[in-house]
Amino acid sequence: MSTDDFEVDPLRDLEVREHAKTLRRSLGWANAERVDPLLLETATEIWTVRGKQPFSLEFASDAEMPGDSGLTVYERSKIVVKLPRRLRHRAFMGDGYSRYTIAHELGHTVLHVDKLMEGAALPRRSVGNVAVPWIPKFKSAEHQAMVFAGAFLINDDTARALSSADEVSVQAGLSLTAARIYFEQVQEELARPAAAARVRKIADEVRAALASKPASSQVSFLNEVCSCCGQQKLFPVGHKFMCQACDTVYDRFQDGDEVQ
Repeated sequence: MSTDDFEVDPLRDLEVREHAKTLRRSLGWANAERVDPLLLETATEIWTVRGKQPFSLEFASDAEMPGDSGLTVYERSKIVVKLPRRLRHRAFMGDGYSRYTIAHELGHTVLHVDKLMEGAALPRRSVGNVAVPWIPKFKSAEHQAMVFAGAFLINDDTARALSSADEVSVQAGLSLTAARIYFEQVQEELARPAAAARVRKIADEVRAALASKPASSQVSFLNEVCSCCGQQKLFPVGHKFMCQACDTVYDRFQDGDEVQ
């Protein structure tokens, strides 16, 4: 069965990126400035979230894959990444889209073993995959593979010293679109310490306000449980949410990431 996207086990973007770095480490590429995914043509197994699995990177004739840039399947008792020969040539020449496509399919290989073993075929369409509106990003196979691809190709230490997405694109050898996504994520991570300080300030203000209320005062709790303590003690505080039981303050949930 093949479709443009599948619902998979939820993963935060941070978790997906860590899995990509784990694959780099397993290949001995942890500190590589620029990785060459074509080297996996000789690999017979690969690290995945379900442990090492038999693996093959194969290239088919362009006629066999006229509408797909890549396809990941489970066949012959192993995970197989199939790509058209035109893409191999372009990746060999350093084309960013082609290198990114191979890394994207590796994302499916590493993250979505269970789906593949169930018979799923995970393609990368040449014209772009159609987003399935009912699948949230943190449960989307395509979104997870997209995040994985950038993290696999990019050396974090090097990229964080660069000043623009254009520089990241050139240095890591991936498409400008992918580099922009990564660069925005880095900028967001760098801003998180300041955001965390603001959240702590809000928490202190809320605790003080609750302490000053009379005992008879009632708080209306949301019909949700706190992910930290498991109690149904969440209530709104402006655009935030706070748990009265454990004092955890939450921002809005986005793409499966909980900002605390």
